[in-house]
Amino acid sequence: MKMLWTICCVCMICFFSLAAYVQINDPDGPLWMAIYGLPAVLTLLQVSSFKFKSHWMISRLMWLHTAVCFLGALYISYGLLITKDTSNYGNLRWYEKEEGREMGGLVFVVLWLMLCQFHDRSMSGAWLSAFCIPVVVSPVCLWLYTYYDEAYREKLPDHCKQAL
Repeated sequence: MKMLWTICCVCMICFFSLAAYVQINDPDGPLWMAIYGLPAVLTLLQVSSFKFKSHWMISRLMWLHTAVCFLGALYISYGLLITKDTSNYGNLRWYEKEEGREMGGLVFVVLWLMLCQFHDRSMSGAWLSAFCIPVVVSPVCLWLYTYYDEAYREKLPDHCKQAL
């Protein structure tokens, strides 16, 4: 199971690094680069050396970043619910709004950092596989969907169209 965890960590390091990179065109890019870059660095530290994994500062930084991203996701979701667009038979189409995509990114950060915090303590191999694989596969599938669906890409703002 250590090999599975290492593979998942490498995948998420690549994902968060790529997510930070594509924020170059975003008007508030530096903020999102930090939000996505920090989990990439923390995961790299956790998977690269045994000393860093148990260091109290790394653990506190992970929890702090998780809490900030969780509160940010709650704030954005509250804003989406207040200004919801129900033009499609009453369905909230949060994924078509930039705030909704930002909320989704924050949710992935929270889920991944929580997995990083708990994987050593209480997760057996089966639990790790059950939680880790969907968290790793979901952002990749969503990114591929966004990349290949031309109708969806037409609805994106200009700064999103110029990203990968």
